[in-house]
Amino acid sequence: MKFAHMADCHVGSWRDPKLKELSIDAFIRAITSCINNNVDFILISGDLFNNALPGIDNLKVVVKEFKKLKEKDISVYVIPGSHDYSPSGKTIIDVLEEAGLVKNVFKGHVTDNKLFLDFTLDEKTGVKLTGILGRRGMLEKNYYEALDIDSLERESGKKIFLF
Repeated sequence: MKFAHMADCHVGSWRDPKLKELSIDAFIRAITSCINNNVDFILISGDLFNNALPGIDNLKVVVKEFKKLKEKDISVYVIPGSHDYSPSGKTIIDVLEEAGLVKNVFKGHVTDNKLFLDFTLDEKTGVKLTGILGRRGMLEKNYYEALDIDSLERESGKKIFLF
């Protein structure tokens, strides 16, 4: 099994045109490297973009690169970061998931004030993925405090926790 891990991409977030271009180039190079190195899947642990509703130009770059990955059968698993997430709970990550380009692994439910996370299975490798999103002002701390760790530990097999 071979995978790549990325975080804090903040694609196109810089105001300075040169820095904005460099951040986009770095993202494209990272995706190209993943393809060239035949990774099984990619993990993105938050802040793919700099806000929940990124500019169209930045979104087009990411969609184009993710389509290349899909054509190569390389899955992309994400956790929204504090910049991807909005207080309303809306994020462009949901749109990318609906389009079949990524899988958001922050899934679960609350029972008796305990957070039970669901696992997402990577079909190619059998790895099980889950995690907790990042929120502004460290509000994800509440998720960690409510997390039912025993249920995560009882799950058999290879597991990856994103945060």
